[in-house]
Amino acid sequence: MTDSSGRAFIVRPFGVKANSLGENPIDFDLIDTELISAALSQLGMTGGTTGEFIQQGDIRSDMFRELLVADLVIADISIHNANAFYELGIRHALKSQYTVMIKSDKRGDPHVFDLKVDRYLPYDPDHPSQAVEALVQTIKATLNNEKPDSPVFQLLPGLTSFDAGKVVVVPLKFREQVEQAAPMRADLLKLCEAVAGQPWEKEGLRMIGEAQFKMGDHEISAKTWERIREFDMLDVEANQKLATIYQKLKKLTVSDQAAERALQSSSLTDWELAETHSLIASNWKTRWHNAVEVESDPAELQRRALLSPFLEKSLQAYLQGFEKHRSHYYSGLNAVAMQSVQIELAKLHPNEWALNHDDERIAEMELEKRADFLAKLVAATELAIESSIRNYPDDEWATLSRADLMLLTSNNPKKVALNYMRCAAMPAFNADSLRRQLKIYQDLELFQENLKAALQAFKAPAAPQG
Repeated sequence: MTDSSGRAFIVRPFGVKANSLGENPIDFDLIDTELISAALSQLGMTGGTTGEFIQQGDIRSDMFRELLVADLVIADISIHNANAFYELGIRHALKSQYTVMIKSDKRGDPHVFDLKVDRYLPYDPDHPSQAVEALVQTIKATLNNEKPDSPVFQLLPGLTSFDAGKVVVVPLKFREQVEQAAPMRADLLKLCEAVAGQPWEKEGLRMIGEAQFKMGDHEISAKTWERIREFDMLDVEANQKLATIYQKLKKLTVSDQAAERALQSSSLTDWELAETHSLIASNWKTRWHNAVEVESDPAELQRRALLSPFLEKSLQAYLQGFEKHRSHYYSGLNAVAMQSVQIELAKLHPNEWALNHDDERIAEMELEKRADFLAKLVAATELAIESSIRNYPDDEWATLSRADLMLLTSNNPKKVALNYMRCAAMPAFNADSLRRQLKIYQDLELFQENLKAALQAFKAPAAPQG
């Protein structure tokens, strides 16, 4: 998260309170005004306490929500105040990052045992404003730190932070406004401004960013998702979306960086891991194609394609994705494609294939090994595709993937044509993706009979399903 936006929640005693011996009172309202609020103001952040909820009924539900969704929590642990430590404990249990502790260094109670090894910012209760700059710098360092600051998550590294999006409710009126504004770029930008500072800002921005993404407004959508990522640099959805958007904008290095950030999140599911590895693999494939398509001579193009390190990098990244989740047919299919291309090119240019091995015998053995592995990979990918088609009949990508797999593996061009005819009415995005893939095979002059059947079928009227 950056230091220029976001909402803080302040955990502290209220009014003037003495320590556990009834001595050395501290004016915690003054500390809030002259130290905490002053520091937040410098950072452009808003802040609130449980005092805001007193007139609203059930204080606990609001408090729990704020402790979970706040981008930053500042906890004053100067005295042994039960409520303050209770709230701090909840924050430490729910969120791995972005909690700052402060404590009077002149008055108050001794540091509690369970927090003795944890850092806190000291302040002088008689001159709290003197610590404003130090608190500003501490907050900045906390928000820019990638490691957990919660002792719970430090000692139990297998834990994952609770997803705040599950408890944040975006008002119905705002959701309707996003739906109504979706066709209009300017209206969505106005909603980006309107959501600033709201407790549900991040989730509201997700809705706007998704609408912009579906419109194909990638430059603006990137800015919205970048703003979401400012709240949490490891936000899985934001980084995955940005990896995809940067890829479409041909910013492959930045796309890789976003995908690598997503991989750093401890909350990734196996499916999300497969998706993220596939994004990285797709970038390698794009680099591979860009590096070889400038060659006009077909034979030389094939040789360059075989020798390019990007081919192997793309293959291995797709395999990583498919290994993470065997139902992720997209990564499986692309791994099949890259391995099939590599094997076909190696057969056409055995001398080039041998260059990457100690001798010709080892090169031949490696090619046989990869061919055997490919047969198993094809079978696993086919199972994943057919399972998706059965369970999700409206999955157009699965139907298209079945045709793509058949192009790579079938000896029957007519069957290939029939399966592509069933995809002829696919949405424009799917069609563009298919054309890019077929062009690679066309440039390399591979799978020519099946490719010819696919291209002809793709121009024909859609065939009936079944």
